[in-house]
Amino acid sequence: MSEIFEIPANTKGLFISRPNRFLSVVELGPGIREEVHLHDPGRLPDLAIPGREVLLARAKNPRRKTRWDLLAFRIRDYWCFCHSGYHRKITANLLFKLKPFGDFYEIYPEPGVGEGRLDFLLKTSSGDLYLEVKGVTWAHEETALFPDAPTERGLKHLKTLRSLLESGHRAGLLFLVFRKEARKVVPAEDIQPAFSRALKAALSKGLLVKALVLGYDGRTIRFLREIPIVA
Repeated sequence: MSEIFEIPANTKGLFISRPNRFLSVVELGPGIREEVHLHDPGRLPDLAIPGREVLLARAKNPRRKTRWDLLAFRIRDYWCFCHSGYHRKITANLLFKLKPFGDFYEIYPEPGVGEGRLDFLLKTSSGDLYLEVKGVTWAHEETALFPDAPTERGLKHLKTLRSLLESGHRAGLLFLVFRKEARKVVPAEDIQPAFSRALKAALSKGLLVKALVLGYDGRTIRFLREIPIVA
């Protein structure tokens, strides 16, 4: 297993509730409940369950309203990492260490494309490669599913990638899969049929797609294996 990035947790707690998309209530000890930051826009249908154990990291800004960041939920015998704010840093390290899309000689974060931005632009000997990254935290048995909530932003990114492909550019999509049991990734058609259709359309134009399963032990993100995308 390759070590990718260190994100040390500071303490554990019990998930109680989620008042809004980016705020959760966690029990830090008997009778001690506190609001913490949950940096994940998804619904987390099988993670955000009252009583589930969570890992927290102290916020770097001491003046922030919430003192803690929620990093991971315990699923059976492992931690499922769920802080999407780290996705770009994880991916940058992963691209250098594993090179899932091949060699590159320069990397640029957040390249502007039209009126929006994607996650990375890789300069390669075969030309520019535009790359978007999505995190996957939902699974049913051994099938990882994305998205777990309708995502207009994700749909827009797929349309941008397809437009780049139709203009003669290279484009890729990387799924960071944080469900250890996953053996494949499937678009969740019942959640957002339009996303599934857009993914298939982009694939038909030559979109490069990779799905990498990553583990987390409370300190280190590790690469476990690559799995197929079944669209």
